[in-house]
Amino acid sequence: MYADLRMELDSKTLSFQQSSNLQGIIMENIQTSYAEKLHENSLNPYSQYLVKEKEKLIWHIKTLTEEAYENIILPMAKLKELNIKKKQLLVPVKSTHIDLYDEGKLIKEFYDEKCERYLNLNFLTPTAFKRDGKYVIYPDLQLIYGSLMRKYSELSAEMDMIDADTLNELTEKSEIISYRLQTIPFPLEKVRITGFVGNICIHIRGTETLAKYARMLLCFGEFSGIGIKTGIGMGAIKYGRREKDERSESKA
Repeated sequence: MYADLRMELDSKTLSFQQSSNLQGIIMENIQTSYAEKLHENSLNPYSQYLVKEKEKLIWHIKTLTEEAYENIILPMAKLKELNIKKKQLLVPVKSTHIDLYDEGKLIKEFYDEKCERYLNLNFLTPTAFKRDGKYVIYPDLQLIYGSLMRKYSELSAEMDMIDADTLNELTEKSEIISYRLQTIPFPLEKVRITGFVGNICIHIRGTETLAKYARMLLCFGEFSGIGIKTGIGMGAIKYGRREKDERSESKA
């Protein structure tokens, strides 16, 4: 089961730059034993990020397992205000809403629903990857797909997606045909990591099965996030689709 806790916050000063402080609030409000378990995990069963949605400040906390839902979202949904101690800031919570999503729905959509070949991907918060010990601050398709395959395989009971041949085929048969991106620094406690935000359109040239596979990964990514530091507020994405390649529109 996937879940999305949507908290509308009442603050004119809070922004994604304080995302690491928001992770601290999560750790303060969950059981110590579960917080210790999270620190031992190689991958987080949750992601969180802060964005503006229709002029409203929204904090999303998304979980990927029922255990994470019970231990993170349920206690966090009870909060009426956020106490950001490092900033000496009290932020009222104006409203909360929880959406639940059946993990099996991704598999059903994979088999039952046709898939367009042009997939839009919006990077809502600074996104980056790490390869060979160095940060990658642009949308590399192999890193995008690989990140999602690893997260899905480790946290899902439905399917094992760690397969080098499939990753290579996805990368070879996919192409970024348009993009609008910019780099933005993401502050942590003592350092800043540069990431990118914006949007790209991916064209899948392979079989429809391959396109469906890419779609399933991107839909999963809306809950898991992409790349590094998704538990601190980086790598939030929104998947979209379009019917045709807009570059080939007819002209009068």
